[in-house]
Amino acid sequence: MYSDRTRYIEIDVKSALNKVTSARYSGIRWSLNPYRGCKHGCIYCYARYTHTFLALDPDRDFSSVVLVKRNLPQVLRWELRKKSWRREKVSIGTATDPYQPPEGHYRLTQAVLRILRDQRNPASLITKNTMVLRDADLMASLHRAAGFSLYISLITVDEALARAMEPDVPSPAQRLRVVQELARAGVPVKVAVAPIMPGLTDSEAQLRDLIQAIYDHGGQLGFYQTFKMYADTRKTLFNWLAREYPYLLPWYRRVYGQGNHAPRAYERRLAARMARIHEAIAPEHPPSPPEPVAPAGQLSLGL
Repeated sequence: MYSDRTRYIEIDVKSALNKVTSARYSGIRWSLNPYRGCKHGCIYCYARYTHTFLALDPDRDFSSVVLVKRNLPQVLRWELRKKSWRREKVSIGTATDPYQPPEGHYRLTQAVLRILRDQRNPASLITKNTMVLRDADLMASLHRAAGFSLYISLITVDEALARAMEPDVPSPAQRLRVVQELARAGVPVKVAVAPIMPGLTDSEAQLRDLIQAIYDHGGQLGFYQTFKMYADTRKTLFNWLAREYPYLLPWYRRVYGQGNHAPRAYERRLAARMARIHEAIAPEHPPSPPEPVAPAGQLSLGL
């Protein structure tokens, strides 16, 4: 069994594809997650709630106990060959990073991509990890065969802040280089600025530096999203704020103490800020400005 400081538990699953009915995942019909739990340990991760289904602590155990779905490729191959399957798009990484460190050993995400390509089934994937470069050729071939889109999650170019909020994630500079290399390899790649953290990553200067860096590395903006609070994230985030940014804690307690969303007035100001920055620094012939994700959903892993 693969191991490091995190405990990895190998399990067998009965299904690989999850039909999405919750409004939490706007625009997604089918999801797939090779792992459960995530070694990255991002303090804002909404997916911590998934550990409560296993009687595990979403604060303490989410990044220290990761379940590995060892038979997932075989189950996926069987599901895609069923007569009832209509080759609908599969979203990979809705509740865990599919390229978190154990992927280097288990290669489940790589196997999934290969099966989707061979079955000519469209897919998308979101990750924070530079390991995604390993499968660039495979992603490019899946895109040619059936359609594929990749999102790299990046919320700041401040190296120290990123390390504090995303303790086991490659640096912003490393992720930007990955965006550049993937684009050159013919992989459709965009950057997801999600979640934007009020008071931490949302200033005009911070967002301008981030978006400028994305364009400077040949990337495009995919979407952005303001932080949405889920109950099982509250303890982790509030404890972190108390240690690192105690002056922000009263505001977060007031806004997110019971509710899930930032105030509508804040959302409007942020949307205007993003539009203003995009208009000022976008390439000469840019795609449409990025749209915010509907408040009903938050993608992974940081989406």
